[in-house]
Amino acid sequence: MANDLMDKNEGFVDVPDMMGNLMNNFFGPRDNFWNTSKDDHSIMRTDVSEDDQEYGLKIELPGLDKKNIKIDYSNDNLTVSGILDSSSEEKDKKNKIVRSERRYGHYSRSYYLPGVDEKKISAKYENGMLTLSLPKSDESQSHHIAIQ
Repeated sequence: MANDLMDKNEGFVDVPDMMGNLMNNFFGPRDNFWNTSKDDHSIMRTDVSEDDQEYGLKIELPGLDKKNIKIDYSNDNLTVSGILDSSSEEKDKKNKIVRSERRYGHYSRSYYLPGVDEKKISAKYENGMLTLSLPKSDESQSHHIAIQ
């Protein structure tokens, strides 16, 4: 009885879920061809490291041009944004695209990194990888306090 009370959508079908499941089942359980999750951060996969002196970030930005990447640091938040432009592509009038999985558009991601010396932040972009070094300010570094 408790399970009956918990299932408030019994008898109703969620059409997007049904279609997604239909397509996933059609292509097999391991095929994510029709997966359209809005939580997918695969365009900006990130490794974050930290030691006593600095934070380090490596962010994948495949296909972006360096001039289309913007980096800001404000209020302990690092924001990296970029535009992946596809306007240079030519489309074949005979070929009808059923689904395009190549990405384009505006991407942005923020990281909470407190106590950074903003004037010493450095960035390098090479082969689709953005590497950032964010040295910590002297005030933010931890100090051992002796108990008397």
